[in-house]
Amino acid sequence: MSKQIIEQYRIISTKQLVKAIKDVDNNSERFCFILGSGASVSSGIPAGGGLECKWMEEIEKDLGFAEVRTIAEKLRADKLLDHEFKEIEEAWQETKKSGGPLSSEYYFDIYKLRFFPNHRNGYHYLENIMAKSKPSFGYHPLALMLTSDGGNNLVITTNFDNLVEDALFMYTDSKPLVINHELLADFAGDPNIKRPIIAKVHRGIFFDPLNRPEETKELKGKWHDVLVSVFHSYTPIVIGYGGGDNSLMELLLDENVKMKNGIYWCYVEEFGLPNEKIQSLVQKKKGHLVCTAGFDAVMLAIGNAMFADKIGVHETEQYLNSRTNTQIENYEKEYKRLTEYENKIYTANAEKEDTQSNTEFRKEIEKIETRGTASENEREQTNQMTAWDYWRHGNRCAALKDYTNAVKCYKNAIDKQPATSTFYNDLGLAYSNLGEHQKAIENYSKAIEVKPDYETAYYNRGATYDDLKEYEKAIADYNKAIELNPADQSAYNNRGYTYNTLGEYDKAIADFSKAIELAPSFANPYKHCGTAWKEKGDLEKALEFYTMATELDSQYKEAFLDRAEIYRLLHKDEQAAADEKIAEELQSETSLILLPPIRL
Repeated sequence: MSKQIIEQYRIISTKQLVKAIKDVDNNSERFCFILGSGASVSSGIPAGGGLECKWMEEIEKDLGFAEVRTIAEKLRADKLLDHEFKEIEEAWQETKKSGGPLSSEYYFDIYKLRFFPNHRNGYHYLENIMAKSKPSFGYHPLALMLTSDGGNNLVITTNFDNLVEDALFMYTDSKPLVINHELLADFAGDPNIKRPIIAKVHRGIFFDPLNRPEETKELKGKWHDVLVSVFHSYTPIVIGYGGGDNSLMELLLDENVKMKNGIYWCYVEEFGLPNEKIQSLVQKKKGHLVCTAGFDAVMLAIGNAMFADKIGVHETEQYLNSRTNTQIENYEKEYKRLTEYENKIYTANAEKEDTQSNTEFRKEIEKIETRGTASENEREQTNQMTAWDYWRHGNRCAALKDYTNAVKCYKNAIDKQPATSTFYNDLGLAYSNLGEHQKAIENYSKAIEVKPDYETAYYNRGATYDDLKEYEKAIADYNKAIELNPADQSAYNNRGYTYNTLGEYDKAIADFSKAIELAPSFANPYKHCGTAWKEKGDLEKALEFYTMATELDSQYKEAFLDRAEIYRLLHKDEQAAADEKIAEELQSETSLILLPPIRL
């Protein structure tokens, strides 16, 4: 946790930032966005801190630190590393103890060491990570902001990804000017360009991106002079950027770089204040730190304030459907003209998963949902319900445990739009909750047929096979879910439970250990790992894991009972009696669920 050195009044809320943006009149102030890796996390691209930890694990496992120290010493002597490896190693050991992220200042050095001697492998590594990423919710309001009349048309980013471009292509008709190389930097400062400008100061992923210490010590080409000019005209809003590089950050720190209206630097409340260097920068530039719940939360609040009639679920659905339908109609005309054959075209709608990270974020979501419900009622009265209207209605029924009506709603959605995997998955969930497991499996299978990489449907079908005691099929589905999403702790936990049932305790322990690594605060895998150790005859290990489960969840009745059983076997009757008393007094049995709740 960073020490606070900035004046308290310079720390503001997301609402205050939104008000500052909305209050601007007659283009008297223009905003630009500075995006770092934190803005890409919810789109499936790990932040720099996550990559640092992953690379350090790989370095430690594949090479060992002894060999890397030798390489690091030579690179450091040639001024190709900014830090001594001893310093990085000590920070890494501390990170493993605390579970926190590594400082962003080590990113470029760790990248250099991880992909030594062929750093082009690093570019391919990053390219593969970014290949499947899709713009998260926040990029929709950002795209609208960049194309609005206020002149807020500039994004400056240290990222290599294409998320901003993708969002502009998806949600607007505007074609962005993407500056992927410093040779084109002058265009970023051209006030006559009205289209969205995306300035990638470390280049794009396909343009030999700058990702090594010697490449990021200073801005390349004309970027320095161009950005100095930009900050005379634009007020920067920084989101997801930790200042780990020495190029853009050094420019921002330069006391000679004037900012007409200061700077807004967003930080995530969950992670605490940014480091003292950033606080000092904001203070000197007469700017403000903005306490947020992350990129998507900030952009949601901006969207609700400025584009409420465009970012709602129904409004977005209508826009995307209209755009897609127009494209399909034109395509069909051309296809018929050229081939004289009729063709049926199926479209798939994007499936979104809202992440609600704090109370303020949830309130913003509720604004959209309230508007959506009102418009749904109007369409219901005029018999104009869309497939997604029925789906949302089904979700509300499911939330009230009215699964019979949920089934009807999901079926109506499928009737209107039969090529959407989400509808089949959620129909399967409703049937699962009604105990109609075969029908559930049929619909999960249909969801997978429509979308072969639908990890959630594999997970849900695996859980249903568990209910039917078809354990080999359950394991096969969990295997596929893990293959599609190696970070899914629930799939590891469920598979471990199934291995326990089959008496394959070593495999179960391996899965529970992985689930614990991915979600160390979730009590369930600790308890079941304890059961596996008990069945293997290691009572002390079982006791250890049962204890951790009870410490994480003081209402976990079954964990207390299992630990009491171990105490009895160890002839510790007093401790056993104490646990049995606690279990007897517990009323809640939420932790008795052996499988984690099936996720929507």
